[in-house]
Amino acid sequence: MGIRESSIYNHYHNKEAILDAIIDYFKSELNQSGLPEEEADALMEKGPEVFFKVGAKVYINQINTPKMEKIWRLVSIETYHNQKIREFFKTELLEDALTVWENVFRIMIEKKMIKPLNPRTLAYEYFSFIIFLFFEYFVLKYNDDFNSFMDLALERLGNHTEFLLKAIEV
Repeated sequence: MGIRESSIYNHYHNKEAILDAIIDYFKSELNQSGLPEEEADALMEKGPEVFFKVGAKVYINQINTPKMEKIWRLVSIETYHNQKIREFFKTELLEDALTVWENVFRIMIEKKMIKPLNPRTLAYEYFSFIIFLFFEYFVLKYNDDFNSFMDLALERLGNHTEFLLKAIEV
């Protein structure tokens, strides 16, 4: 950052306070990057394919900046060492996301866009691939070219979504 390490502690009391500030920023960015409810509803009316295609782009855009990439990586690393980060990851990045996707699938079932299957199972089926992509890049292939990974991830997520939707279409 261009400042001495000792200077940062003039602004933060300890490492935990730094992590808290980073996570607060991260949460703020993730919350701002989602689609407004009206837009999501309009996309849903265009059909599952459109909804998921735009949703995949939103997801990729959430992590497609150098700053967010570093934070995603930090969260990945600190999950192993920091109970607070582990709980944040588990609750907000996994459980809350699964609940959102469960509601999406429930709405699609109610609108008779997809087969009447268990929406929680569908959420797991869809979101597990996103977690796989996250793990693949931020844990296994972090030093690879970020931009080409994002292009590849978007293509692979699109292929996965297409496969899933074909399996559950009415």
